[in-house]
Amino acid sequence: MRKRNRVVPVRFSDHELSVIDANAKRAKMSRTEYLVSAGMDKPIVILDDLKPMLAELRRIGNNINQLTRKANSGEIYCVSLSEFSEQLGTIAVGLYAIQKEVSDLSQQ
Repeated sequence: MRKRNRVVPVRFSDHELSVIDANAKRAKMSRTEYLVSAGMDKPIVILDDLKPMLAELRRIGNNINQLTRKANSGEIYCVSLSEFSEQLGTIAVGLYAIQKEVSDLSQQ
């Protein structure tokens, strides 16, 4: 880890500081990390939009599993869900790959 040995006093208005702190929190960074990243033109990644999508994908997967169990046990008779399940798996893999790439970007 690099050594930061310089202290630079900077003045912000209350509003500016609250915006900086809110953005740093959303990016899951400290204030210093956020300001250094912004000043060094490094990407600052906020994953807010991806989390609800992943949660919904998990719920859909759980529903498919429940339907599959019921179909396999003979409780219900339905059309094959294998194609739908495969497509859902492909979507999940893609979303997790996006999340990993964005996460890797934010750590550079």
